[in-house]
Amino acid sequence: MKKVLTLSFLILSSTALTLAQTPEQLAISKTLSEFETAIVENNSAVASEVLHDDVNILEGSGSETKEEYLSHHFHSDGRFLSAMTRELVSEKITIEGNVAWVTSLTKMTGTYNGREIDRTSLELAVLKKENGEWKIIALHWS
Repeated sequence: MKKVLTLSFLILSSTALTLAQTPEQLAISKTLSEFETAIVENNSAVASEVLHDDVNILEGSGSETKEEYLSHHFHSDGRFLSAMTRELVSEKITIEGNVAWVTSLTKMTGTYNGREIDRTSLELAVLKKENGEWKIIALHWS
C-alpha cells in the first residue's frame, strides 16, 4: 500500500509541475526530453534536429561540437543511459527573450559494464529559440 501511495504522490507531483509550466517552458522541456530519448534510442537524426549547429557540449574534461558529439560520445551515452533508471529530482527553467537555461538534478541507478551505479547527475542546458523552435546551444553534464 505504501508503494501505491508513493507512486500516486509522484504522479500527482509530476502532473502539478507540468500544469504549472508556461507554454514556452513546456516547449523547452519537450526539446530536452526529445534529446534524451534520442540518446537512449540511438537516434542521431532526432538528436541532430534539437541540437543547434553551434552547440558546445561539455562533459568530463572535454568540449565537443555537434559533429564530434554525434559521432563519438552520443553512442556511449546512449548505452549508459539505457542501462540506468533515471529520476528527475528537480528542474528549473529560466527564460529571457530567445534564450533559456535549464538546471536539473537527476538520480541515476543501475548496472553498467558490471558496475553498480548510484549517482546524482547535474545538467545545465542552454537553449536558443530560432524560427519558433528551441534548440540546445550548450550542455554541461557533471
